[in-house]
Amino acid sequence: MKFLANLAALSCATIILLPHAHAQDYVAINVEAENYSQKNSLWRLFSNSSNPNVNPDPDGSHHSSASGNAYVELLPDTRVTHSDALQTGRNFWNTAGTGPTLSYIVNIPEAGRYTVFAKAYSTGTEDNGIHVGINNTNPASGERMQWCGGKNNWTWSSAQRQDNNHCGEERTIYLDIPSAGANTIVFSAREDGFELDQFILIKENVAGLRCGPNNNDQITCNGSANGSITNSSAPAAPVAAEPVVVPEVVAPAVEIATPTETIQAPIASETPICSSNDLDPDGDGYGFENGVSCLTSETASSAPATPTSSSATPACLSADSDSDGDGWGWENNRSCLVSGNNSNSSAPQSDGFPTCAGASSDSDGDGWGWENSRTCIVR
Repeated sequence: MKFLANLAALSCATIILLPHAHAQDYVAINVEAENYSQKNSLWRLFSNSSNPNVNPDPDGSHHSSASGNAYVELLPDTRVTHSDALQTGRNFWNTAGTGPTLSYIVNIPEAGRYTVFAKAYSTGTEDNGIHVGINNTNPASGERMQWCGGKNNWTWSSAQRQDNNHCGEERTIYLDIPSAGANTIVFSAREDGFELDQFILIKENVAGLRCGPNNNDQITCNGSANGSITNSSAPAAPVAAEPVVVPEVVAPAVEIATPTETIQAPIASETPICSSNDLDPDGDGYGFENGVSCLTSETASSAPATPTSSSATPACLSADSDSDGDGWGWENNRSCLVSGNNSNSSAPQSDGFPTCAGASSDSDGDGWGWENSRTCIVR
């Protein structure tokens, strides 16, 4: 005997808590990614009627093959291959809860341990990781959810990345849910370009039973199909809770944490000098400062341009990098100041993103634009 509970929402800003049946054999709760209760604005919705057109997004839209023809993706996608610059707080968040988040209020029928399965679309090696937590906590059992196989397809995973096994083992991502009723499930970014279609929480109530979704979106237990996990077209009536309206989070998460992945060493001629050798805790000659890698003085073969403003923005090597004549250029994958413009009023703010030169770059009116090959804030 088994039961399956589906979750649906009437709109992106309205949360409807639906009734859930629990089972003698197992509990399964399925949630579509687009039915979020709250999200950071860097998570973008793709559907039949929505294409955010945010650049860079090298792999395009996959909504036609997603469940319900809709999914969410973290954009812009600036780190596609391992050779692309890793920028903690910009395109990589190894610490759970520090990256842009997606929140879902889910009505849990009974407390206990739930294995977390999520369905994602990955095209490379740098878009296949995310974290999951619950009720403002980020347990270790929800960190570093990883996809290795199933490239260029919507693929289920419940594996946790480990230092000695980057692909991880299935059924190692789980949440211990303390009580029945409304609980908030939160996904936080690990890598930009991550695409999420749906997720499912499963709790087995029979010893030795192992249940999970297969590639046909069916629940299987010990190898036998038990039921479809496709959401119904109409949501069930809400119970014991009023709809909750939560505004979209506008400010992007840009907390800085030291990356733990091994990355290709930066080229000295393209890398700034660290302000202090203390920024190199492991003594390899490279530190991390102002959102980018930097060279300690011992390993720098030639000093790059000296920053010319209090925001630590380097001087441009050539005025040709300032294509629009606003005093700001783009060199070595970061903003730079053209000589004589170190007091430009559009200097990057403390949140790490520059101010847009014009509101016309904000095509969808969400307060974020795209200029000089990077994201900017319309103020």
